[in-house]
Amino acid sequence: MSDRVMQFRVGVVVLATAIIAGILIVLFGDLPSLVQATYPVKMSFTDARGIADGTPVRKNGILVGRVASVMLDERGGVSVVANIDAYVPVYRDEQPRIAATLLGDAEIQLVPGVIRLPRQKVVADEVLPGVVSRDPFDSFAMLEPKLGTALESLTEASAAVTKLSGNIDRLLVGDDDSFGKLVRKTEKALDDFSVAMAHINDVMGDPQARANIKQTLNDMPQVLADLRGTVQGMGTTLDSADRNLRNLEGLTRPLGERGAGMVAQVDATIGRLDEVLQQAQFFTKALNESDGTLGRLVRDPRVYEDLAAAAANVKDISRELRPIVDDVRVFSDKIARHPEQLGVRGALDRRAGLK
Repeated sequence: MSDRVMQFRVGVVVLATAIIAGILIVLFGDLPSLVQATYPVKMSFTDARGIADGTPVRKNGILVGRVASVMLDERGGVSVVANIDAYVPVYRDEQPRIAATLLGDAEIQLVPGVIRLPRQKVVADEVLPGVVSRDPFDSFAMLEPKLGTALESLTEASAAVTKLSGNIDRLLVGDDDSFGKLVRKTEKALDDFSVAMAHINDVMGDPQARANIKQTLNDMPQVLADLRGTVQGMGTTLDSADRNLRNLEGLTRPLGERGAGMVAQVDATIGRLDEVLQQAQFFTKALNESDGTLGRLVRDPRVYEDLAAAAANVKDISRELRPIVDDVRVFSDKIARHPEQLGVRGALDRRAGLK
């Protein structure tokens, strides 16, 4: 084989290698970083597990840069510097977050925080504090005790289900007639419900009954208003009764306070009444006695006749004395007017009369 053929083959291999490298660069996204300008952004983490040079930095799921350096700082944390594409702005409200996958790969995600307009871009030498997402394996390790408890609970639930299925099997298939009784009671309840619904349908199916129910519902507000008025009237009546009771209390309180004196007065009155009754009894006894004056007046007709005759004589005498009394009145009137008519002295004395 000649040297020219050898050089041609080597050239073809180099060209193919360059073409394959270009294809790989395009597929893995490294081509833009080779032809586009970047600027550094500093980040700080407490733990940078899985972060190394070339680790991708993504924003909203889009590759915007790669890690340039990873080193420990004097504060005990990890300082990470990433080269971000020049056309991608990084703001102060964004927080770097390390996210790891189940395969062990890690990446940095720029997660926006509370956005306040206008947003401020990160300046040179400014450090963005970052956080580390929990490793899936660590999360699984923390969940392992809980998974064990859950498996134990699942085992207990399985045993309970098995026991329940056995009870149901004994209830349905065994000799216990409880399920049959329950079924019969259910059938009877359904039959009663069907009868009740039939009665309701019979009532509600009658147009007159529906009209009456509708009229009753329409009259219900008026009935409630009348009931309210009645209750108010009862309240007024109760108020009046309360006032009357208070007035009666005002009347009975003095009676209660003067009860002892009134009882004494009533006792004295009863005593005097007893004396009056005794006197009336004595008068009645004297009246009934035949030897007494009143008894003779009542029982002896001659005494009554004498009293009647005396009364008649007094009447006659008073009739006969009336003209004399009239004459005396006229005489006294004349003497009072003309005293000179009374003898010689009266004729000599010329004084005026009394009238």
